[in-house]
Amino acid sequence: MNERHHRREPLGLNVAMFGMQDPSQTLLQIERYMQEGRLELSEVMATQFCDMMMANKKRDPQQQIFFVKGLRLMCDVYLLRGKANQSASAIKRMHKERKILKKILVKNAPAMLASMQPEHEDYLRAGRLFAAAGKTGAAKKSFATCESLVAGHLPAAIAAVQLIANKKHVERLIAGIDSAGAVIQTSGAFQLNPEHAPPVLLDEVMSALSLAIEQLPSHGQQCSQRLDELKRQQAAILAGEQAANERLQSALDNLKPKHDYYQYG
Repeated sequence: MNERHHRREPLGLNVAMFGMQDPSQTLLQIERYMQEGRLELSEVMATQFCDMMMANKKRDPQQQIFFVKGLRLMCDVYLLRGKANQSASAIKRMHKERKILKKILVKNAPAMLASMQPEHEDYLRAGRLFAAAGKTGAAKKSFATCESLVAGHLPAAIAAVQLIANKKHVERLIAGIDSAGAVIQTSGAFQLNPEHAPPVLLDEVMSALSLAIEQLPSHGQQCSQRLDELKRQQAAILAGEQAANERLQSALDNLKPKHDYYQYG
């Protein structure tokens, strides 16, 4: 019902007006529509926005940033709409335009390089789309690239196990769990939060371990040990026997003075 209602909106006119006047507002509008579940409208706007940006052959650094962001949104909405089979050109263009953006920033605005979205996030996005499209080889390559860019990349390891729970993927998952540190609880949610890799919800980790136990018996014992330990830590946090964030607690403890300096006064 909602999708039929949204089709009656003057899509082309709105996108053209937003895009020409303020690309940043267009991107925010697309994100807002995606959050509201208005995915058909989001796809149309993202497509027209990217077409408009691609037609501009002399994009400045800010326009190139907008273009890459628009391509990311297009990839995301393809995944949400179950249209991964149509996403190959958008993925290819996203990687290409990101490389162009990096060159532009190196030349014109090197200070902005640090604010670029991490490259591993784009490869994770691509891997999920390839997996949804049934392109197993391309998906595995994208997830492996995440790991090469960021050691212990748990979201990529989990996605790879969900795609194919083979020896390499499961071992990568185990290594990521072992290097991630203790379970933490933040804003009511349990997660693993490695120091130098993206965080991931504990439920997703445990689900991937359960899948690996089922599909790869040769690694069942190793996965069961990790699963039991994660459950133990979760229970300990709930019982107040383990800090909700041991890493943070340890850092705070190290800030406490080791001596009572007043005794020397």
